[in-house]
Amino acid sequence: MIMTVLGLALFVIGCLVGLAGEIRFLVITYRHGPGWFLTCLLIPLVGWAFFLFYTKEAWRPVALSIGGFIVAGTGYCLGGFTFLS
Repeated sequence: MIMTVLGLALFVIGCLVGLAGEIRFLVITYRHGPGWFLTCLLIPLVGWAFFLFYTKEAWRPVALSIGGFIVAGTGYCLGGFTFLS
């Protein structure tokens, strides 16, 4: 029971932190122009190209997003959830 609650808490917090990182990344793309913003929003691989071109600005939101989703995955495994399989 405790592991399920802890896993759910980690899952929710990780998803929120990952979402915050994604939003921060999109804000940075918007600052470079609406073209970058729309293509990064609609075509996933363009986000990686933007990250490679503007690594100095984009590394923090990307690291925040990856860290958040790692925490969410840890919470998913720790809680023993099966709703994604």
